[in-house]
Amino acid sequence: MKQFTLFGLIFFMLACSDQVSEVQFSDLSKYNMKIIPDNPTSNDQIKLVVFDDCTYNVLSGVTRNDKTIEIQKQFNSMMKWPCLMKNDTILIGKLPEGSYNVNYTLIDISQQAPQNISVSFSFQIKVVR
Repeated sequence: MKQFTLFGLIFFMLACSDQVSEVQFSDLSKYNMKIIPDNPTSNDQIKLVVFDDCTYNVLSGVTRNDKTIEIQKQFNSMMKWPCLMKNDTILIGKLPEGSYNVNYTLIDISQQAPQNISVSFSFQIKVVR
């Protein structure tokens, strides 16, 4: 039997509760995520890796508006699919030098969900020359 990872456990607890998680943090490793490369430059393709993410969490969009990047994933809790873990790599792309606020949101698209946002948090990416 696979062990639950910290992210899987947090996701499970949040998905089963009626509360929305709104967290701001800078150490993504505590949440089973990582920015690649560690210290991005304006020449790098920047990626967000989500370790041990459920396969039914599907990327629905990555958008950038000035210094804000929105990453949205979605799932449908009414489908009752099993959570099969896999690493997911989300391409953010090349960014000009600066500090960026990244908003990550996981949305339940089920019509029966009491609230649609299951997980929502923000973090910073600093891009140097």
